[in-house]
Amino acid sequence: MRRYASHYLLLPSGEWLKQQVVEVEDGVVVRTFPLTEEVEDVEWHPGVIILQCDSADGACVPYLCYPFDFTTMQPVVGTQRRRLP
Repeated sequence: MRRYASHYLLLPSGEWLKQQVVEVEDGVVVRTFPLTEEVEDVEWHPGVIILQCDSADGACVPYLCYPFDFTTMQPVVGTQRRRLP
């Protein structure tokens, strides 16, 4: 299991959540929770984690988008999107 956190998490519903942890097992998100205190084994990433879910099985995969413009909540020129392992 790996844990990632970022400034914002974008859910498939379009809802933005601030400072969330995403737990990933075998490349699939198993849970998310607020980052309210220091948590063991969390990799901090600047930017936004986007959850992309498969409609067939409901499994969600996390992608990191960085850099990101937090004033407009939009990607900027040069924003890279990469899958988190």
